Amino acid sequence: MLIDKANAAMDAARGDLTDLLNPAEEQARYIADLIYAGDIDVENNEELSEFLLGALAGTPQVASLTFIAPNYDVTAASREARRIINMNASGDPVGKKIFREISEKQVGEWGALFYVPQLDDTVLNFRQPVIKDGKFIGAIIATIPVSAVNKKLQTVEVTKGGTRFVLYGRDRVLIQQDGNRSQTHISKDGAVPTLDEIDDPILKYIWSPEKEPLSLINNQMNYQAHHLNISNEGYLFFHSTLEGYSDKDLIVGYWLPDDEAAAEIKRLTIAGLVGLVIMILSALMAFFIGRKIAQPILALSSASQKISKLEFDNVGTLAGSRFKEVNEASDAYNTMIRGLIWFETYVPKSLVRKLMETGEARSEQRDITVMFTDIVGFTPQAENMNSDEVANFLNHHFKIVTSCIEAEGGTIDKFIGDAVMAFWGAPEQQEDHAARACRAAIEIRKAIIADNKDRTDAGLEPVRMRIGIHTGQLVVGNIGSKGRMNYTVVGDTVNIAQRMEQLGKTVSKDVSETVFTLITDATFTAAGKEFTASEIGDHNLRGRIDSVKIYHLG
Repeated sequence: MLIDKANAAMDAARGDLTDLLNPAEEQARYIADLIYAGDIDVENNEELSEFLLGALAGTPQVASLTFIAPNYDVTAASREARRIINMNASGDPVGKKIFREISEKQVGEWGALFYVPQLDDTVLNFRQPVIKDGKFIGAIIATIPVSAVNKKLQTVEVTKGGTRFVLYGRDRVLIQQDGNRSQTHISKDGAVPTLDEIDDPILKYIWSPEKEPLSLINNQMNYQAHHLNISNEGYLFFHSTLEGYSDKDLIVGYWLPDDEAAAEIKRLTIAGLVGLVIMILSALMAFFIGRKIAQPILALSSASQKISKLEFDNVGTLAGSRFKEVNEASDAYNTMIRGLIWFETYVPKSLVRKLMETGEARSEQRDITVMFTDIVGFTPQAENMNSDEVANFLNHHFKIVTSCIEAEGGTIDKFIGDAVMAFWGAPEQQEDHAARACRAAIEIRKAIIADNKDRTDAGLEPVRMRIGIHTGQLVVGNIGSKGRMNYTVVGDTVNIAQRMEQLGKTVSKDVSETVFTLITDATFTAAGKEFTASEIGDHNLRGRIDSVKIYHLG
C-alpha cells in the first residue's frame, strides 16, 4: 500500500506539472501558426499586442508572452505589469544569445531556465520560432515562473512527513519545500541553486554514493527509490524523471524519514486490520442473515418435494419469517397446503399420481376390467345406527376395500352409497388388468374375514359382500364440463360389471360365504390360469339380450 501511495504521488506530481506546462507550449505554437497563416500581422504592433494579451488571459500560469523580431524589437504581454511592454533588446547580451539559439531551430522547444529580476523569480520558458515562406521572422517565448510550479505542486498529496522537491538536472534545485530560494543563491552558472547551496540537510545528500536502491520499489515503472543513512538516521527517497520541459531533465520527488514511513506502514496496517475485521464481521453477518433466509427456503423446498410426491400427511405448515418476502411465501404455501388437503379428500391420490406419471388424461378406448362391490343387507343394518355410526362404519369399510384395490394398482372411480366402483388398465397401461382385479377381490375377502373377527369380538354383526367383475372395451378419460371433470370410464362394460354384482343376490342365496365374487367369462379368460373359478353357467343379465357365461371366483 505504501508503494501504491508513492506511485500515486509520483503520477499526480508528473500530471500536475505537465498540465501546468503543456498549455504554455500549445499557446506559443498556436500564436506562431496564426502568424504563419497571416491571421496576425507582426508589423501591426496594435494587432499583435491584442493577440498576446488575449492569449495571456487564457493561461493564468504564464507570466509573459513575448514576440521578438529579427531586429530585436520586443513586444511582451506581461502579467506582472498588466500591459504590453515594447522595447529593443539589442543591448541585452543574454537576450541576444537566446534569440540566436531560437533562430537556428526549426521547431519549438523548452529552453534553459533564467532569472527575471523584475519578477524576482526564475522562469521556465518555451521558445517557438516563427517561420514564414521559409524565412525566420521572429520568435514567440512563453514563460512560467517557478513560483507557479511550486504553488501547483503544493496541492499534490504525499505521504505524511514527506518533503517534496523538484531538481533541475541532478545537481540543482528548482523547488525545495519550505526552502528559502533567494537571489543570493543565483550564481553565474545558473538561475537556481545547487544542492550544496540549499539549506535542506537531507536533500543535498540525495545522490550520495552510500545510497541503497530499493529493488522492490524500483520494479515499478513510474519512479525510482532508494534508502540513505544520514547522521545515523534513515531516509527514503522517491523520485521520477520528467523529460523535455527544459534543457535538462526535471526530477520530481520527495524524501521521507524511516520513522515516518514506519508510522505510515503502521497506519496502513491498522487500517488493513480494521478493514479485515469489518470484512469478517460482514461475512459473519451475511452468513447468519443467509442462514435466517435459507432456513425457511430449505423448509419450503423440502415441503415442496413432499408435495410433488403427494405426501400431504407428512407436510406441516411453515413458520413465519421477519423477512417480508419470505413471510409472504410461507403464508401462500400454508394456504396452498390447506387447499391441497381438502383437494385430496375429494380426488383419489392414486389417480392423481398415475396421471402425473402418464402425463396425459385424454379420452380413448381401451380394454379395461371394472369391479363393483356392495355390502349385503346394508340398508336394514343402517336403520339401527345413527348418522355418525353409519359414517364411521362406511369409512372403515371403504378403507379396507380401497387399500386392497390400490395395492393391486386399481383406480377408485366412485363411491355409490355402500358400493365401490373401481377399474384397472387406466390411466397407466396394465396388460394384466384382469388378473389384478381378481387378486384384489381375493384380498378383499381375506381382509373382510379378518375384520369380521374383530366385529364379532366387539358384539357386532359380521359384514358380507358381493363383488362383480367384467373385462371389456370402454372409453376412459376426462368426462364432464369445464367446472367439473371426472376421470372415469364409460361404456357397456360398466353396466355388465354392475349387473354381475347384482346377480350375486340370486346365485348366492344358498351360499353363506363372506365375500361372494362373480366374474364373467371375458375376465376369467383374460386373468389366466392363476385363479380357480367354478363355472356357474350362462345367465341373461338385466337389460341385455345375449347371455353371459359366469364364474364364481373361489
